[in-house]
Amino acid sequence: MWLDAFAPLHDGPAGAAASAFRPFGIRSVAMGGRRVPVVEDVPAHLSFARLRRFRGAGPDRSVLVVAPLAGSFPVLMRDLVVGLLRHAACVAVTEWPDARHVPAALGRFGFDENCLEVAQMTRALGPGAHVVGVCQGVIPALAASALLAEEGVAPLSLALLGGPVDPLRAPTRVDRILAERPLSDLAAGLTDTVPAGFPGAGRRVLPRRRQMQTFGFYLWRQALSGGELPIKLIADDGEDPFSYPLARLCWDMMDIPAEFFLETVERVFKARALPSGTLEVAGRRVRFDALVRTALLTAEAEKDDIAAPGQTVAAHDLCRAVPHDLRRRLLVPAAGHFSLFHGGRMRETVLPGCVRLMEMAEHRLG
Repeated sequence: MWLDAFAPLHDGPAGAAASAFRPFGIRSVAMGGRRVPVVEDVPAHLSFARLRRFRGAGPDRSVLVVAPLAGSFPVLMRDLVVGLLRHAACVAVTEWPDARHVPAALGRFGFDENCLEVAQMTRALGPGAHVVGVCQGVIPALAASALLAEEGVAPLSLALLGGPVDPLRAPTRVDRILAERPLSDLAAGLTDTVPAGFPGAGRRVLPRRRQMQTFGFYLWRQALSGGELPIKLIADDGEDPFSYPLARLCWDMMDIPAEFFLETVERVFKARALPSGTLEVAGRRVRFDALVRTALLTAEAEKDDIAAPGQTVAAHDLCRAVPHDLRRRLLVPAAGHFSLFHGGRMRETVLPGCVRLMEMAEHRLG
């Protein structure tokens, strides 16, 4: 397949050093009043990602969680993974590394590479896989699914949780800044070079310290406006708030490749390449109307100030060939962005919506 030339998938856990990742520590899941063992492994890797897989005793289905590459480590998706393991025998995660620890010799990692690696990891799960894209991960999940659809290997279902499919449909303050500020200003003011002493020395990145500054300012604005995140950080309703508190997962951040950040801003926020129909990946036009046998769910949080309501549901306009009876829309009332993938609101509302979509897809398309 043409993907193999652009993003070759290699067996086993090799690739970036262990220091580039954070452990999920999922050894068992509570099911039916008992603890069910979970086996974790890394069956494959690419240049900039590992396919981390969890296998338990859930129903016979495979799910790929496309984690956002937006500052925090993929372990931020831990609550969602644990929840899905109650409904799937195999749950895998796109485990993106800290770019500081990725040798420069492995080359660039931009917008195209992000989409291509997601496509390869989806394909690796085999026929009938389900995909759940979260936040920034919504974009490569959607693009990769469309590319795979043209090859006849589209996922059975695609759940998109709070991502900027069309950020200017309901722009937030950050969306406006990214759309209006010149890329040269963003590159000069936000990116830096990994210093000597790290495997990624010489690589241009959006550094961890910038991510932490941005998150700190966001948390401050949330506190002033009465947002949910400060409360969630204190009254953590996650699966394991003692060993994996949300506060630690949020503040533990990593370097992001500068080319990925800048190309995402240019294509998603400035050119609006998805809704305009001009998105290309590796020289191929992404045809969202190729998705004809994939059930589609968009989930948004009513109080989301990162991907405001309206941004994600725009995916339904792009995927015009998906039959109406295979579409679902979910708006979580009085919830903020983080409730889409962490805590009680996720387990009570978002997770059941994803599971119903998978069951419907298996019944009608499987």
